[in-house]
Amino acid sequence: MRRELTEQEKKKSYAKFFDMPYPEVAAETLALMKEPMDPALALPIQQRNDLLKPGYLERETGYCVMPDGSGYVASYVKMPGVTLEMLEWWFAWHGMESLRYKIWDPNDHYEAHVSRRHLKQRLDSSLNDREKNWNTSDFVLENVGEGTLPLRISFRSPESFGFDRKEFESRKVTAICAHSGPPDWDIPRTTFVHFGRETEDGIELRTRFWLGYMIVDKKAVRTDFELDLRRVAGLAQHSPKEYTRLAAMLPQLYAENHGIEDKLEDMIPIEL
Repeated sequence: MRRELTEQEKKKSYAKFFDMPYPEVAAETLALMKEPMDPALALPIQQRNDLLKPGYLERETGYCVMPDGSGYVASYVKMPGVTLEMLEWWFAWHGMESLRYKIWDPNDHYEAHVSRRHLKQRLDSSLNDREKNWNTSDFVLENVGEGTLPLRISFRSPESFGFDRKEFESRKVTAICAHSGPPDWDIPRTTFVHFGRETEDGIELRTRFWLGYMIVDKKAVRTDFELDLRRVAGLAQHSPKEYTRLAAMLPQLYAENHGIEDKLEDMIPIEL
């Protein structure tokens, strides 16, 4: 359910994006998300380095429950006018306050906070945007297709997720890697990668969610998290919608805000 902005939020310059119309998700994407895909066409988490290969994998869009009972979602979104640097900046920036999370997807995003123990790292101007994010957590309230839920999203470096470092650094790519699950998890429920790759007119975002897996010592480990197809289908509908919207607003949002440093006293962290 959409939550309107507070009077204080309305005063921020980027509040104007809250009422921006949702752009249409690509018709091909919608068609591919109508029914589950053949699991044989999915990218197993153990083969995630295949994202570094030139060209495309057999199915860049779709969802299914895998033979081992885990869930899988693949999403592909073209982002013309967006750069890899913009994407990295966005992930270091948007979790700092709820308004930034709301403008991304007003219908399904409600709150966002950074853990207090990670706040100084996010504000450290000596780090680049990738480094600001690694080993920090956002705590969000959102609806990813199964009702409103609190989530913890813990970001990691591509190398810690088992990506080949030399191969990664030799290409014009970036990857936002994270675990997610309940705020007080002992074991995360989901591993995901937002893999950005340069194109002639911007970037393309190739997202993969593996529900029921985590990465430990660079290796994929199956967890006991149980799921059903409805949860996977809900996430499959949510992801291309939010990233199609982000593609439409990020160039202007970045141009107007990336040079402005956040101040510690303006942040409202979460005590986790």
